[in-house]
Amino acid sequence: MIVIERKIINNIPILEIVEEDKRTEDIPLAFFYHGITNQKERGLEPGYALASNGMRVIIPDAYRHGERKEEAYAGEPAAEFWSVVLQNIKELPDLVGAYVEAGLAKRDHVSVTGLSMGGITTCIALTQYPWIHSAACLMGSPDPIGLSHWALKSRWVEGLPPIDDEKVKALMAPFESLSLKEHPESLVDTPFYIWHGKADESVPYEQMAQFVNSISEEAFADNICFRSTEGAGHRVPYAIFEEMAAFLGNAY
Repeated sequence: MIVIERKIINNIPILEIVEEDKRTEDIPLAFFYHGITNQKERGLEPGYALASNGMRVIIPDAYRHGERKEEAYAGEPAAEFWSVVLQNIKELPDLVGAYVEAGLAKRDHVSVTGLSMGGITTCIALTQYPWIHSAACLMGSPDPIGLSHWALKSRWVEGLPPIDDEKVKALMAPFESLSLKEHPESLVDTPFYIWHGKADESVPYEQMAQFVNSISEEAFADNICFRSTEGAGHRVPYAIFEEMAAFLGNAY
């Protein structure tokens, strides 16, 4: 039987999903990061699939989402999305540390996954934490700078004050060192599952497809499993959660 438990770790509300007979065991740890405007409960479907493949799944509420929606933000409105992503990145090592210290995980047996904003979080995490064992990005982008410039011409900016390309360039300058597109060598020895719908209007399919194609001749690209679905938009089919979970489970 799979059990779901709400916990607070380092002041972060999470859901932990694990097979009941493995609750006190040292097993692979899988993080699932939800999308923008969502909350940890939206990760229950992928969380169940991951737990069914032998992992302890942690689904945090992101900064200013779910139980944390009242947390303050005083920065540039156009940069709020990226402040959430960066907070995910900042909090990840401490969450991992809590499970390692409790004897429930090893630091080199950690998978990071997510969809949309969570997939973007995953791509950045890969550039920062070489101890990540394996990862999965669903409907995300490896190119935070390119995504921001694309977003200026999309529905993402509806209701926001006008912002020009030069301001975006300045705001996003620190992300060059965090970009998986700019640092694909971060994927060395890291099994990486990717899925994207080809008709996605929220996060462009082309950015991920171009990235995968650009590194296809590199040795580390052998670790990539890239899937796409013709006509699919910004919604992940459950069969993809199952395929992702099996891929990560088999990576251990």
